[in-house]
Amino acid sequence: MSSRKLSRITNIWSKVVKGEGGKIFSRIVIEATETFEPVIRNRNGGVLLKADGVVPNMPEGSIEVNDGLVREVLLNQAGPGLTEVSVHLHHPAEWRMEVAEGIPFRTIITLDRSFISELFQGRIIVIDPGHGGEDTGARGPVNLVEKNVVLPISLNLKELFEQAGAQVILTRSKDEKVSFKSRATVARDAGADLFISVHTYSNSDSKVGGTAVLYANSCRESLEAAVLVKEELVKKLKLADRGFKERKKHYLLQGVPDIEVEVVTITNWVEEGLLRSPTIHKKAAEGIFNGVKNYFAAAAQRHEVLL
Repeated sequence: MSSRKLSRITNIWSKVVKGEGGKIFSRIVIEATETFEPVIRNRNGGVLLKADGVVPNMPEGSIEVNDGLVREVLLNQAGPGLTEVSVHLHHPAEWRMEVAEGIPFRTIITLDRSFISELFQGRIIVIDPGHGGEDTGARGPVNLVEKNVVLPISLNLKELFEQAGAQVILTRSKDEKVSFKSRATVARDAGADLFISVHTYSNSDSKVGGTAVLYANSCRESLEAAVLVKEELVKKLKLADRGFKERKKHYLLQGVPDIEVEVVTITNWVEEGLLRSPTIHKKAAEGIFNGVKNYFAAAAQRHEVLL
């Protein structure tokens, strides 16, 4: 280690960004007090950055990302004046590093999300915000109604899918009542690869809470999608896992893979409060997106095996 002044890592953050030509990337930004010369390489399908003359000035350990490509960033002081930043990925990806002088000094790792874009290329996804119009759906203890919270979650989800390259159709984009028959017809006529109905759960006991996903038992793919979406949604929201069960009215979809996501329990005092913040709308959409991405990745892997 040199005798120069130690640089201190003060912040690490991530964002999904659009580059030239509309290409999408995951970006990891490491902020520090002084310039340093990082050494970076591939490791176990991820990226390892080593920095000599650098110490953490923030809590060490895991920073959860789960943006579909980046699982987590791990900050670790490996020795006196030696710090490691590990970027753990869900899928291998090409990357590049650049540094930006200034205050703070920034080391930027940009990762290519082409693997995800290829999974969603040509996919048609129907998002179905539940209820609408005079059909308010469930009501929370402080009068928040289901129809008003599932729409912003659905709009966030639409943006994520379109960013990944999918064609997205909403069964409603405003406060209006739409019959389930009409919703199902939209999916059948479009030849949808997946139908996602967004709801909340209600219970007479306000202490009951958590997340669940329903599926159509007439379609094997529906169960697979339900399992993967629930897993990622619980991971994102960190709420109780209420499992999954059979969805009603699936017969109208005639074989279109179909799930119903009960994002939270609106009759739970705490979870109704969470629903009042746009943060949970975004996190819920990210969890559903990650689960669907895993579902399409599993389908692609099966196709490769058959070939």
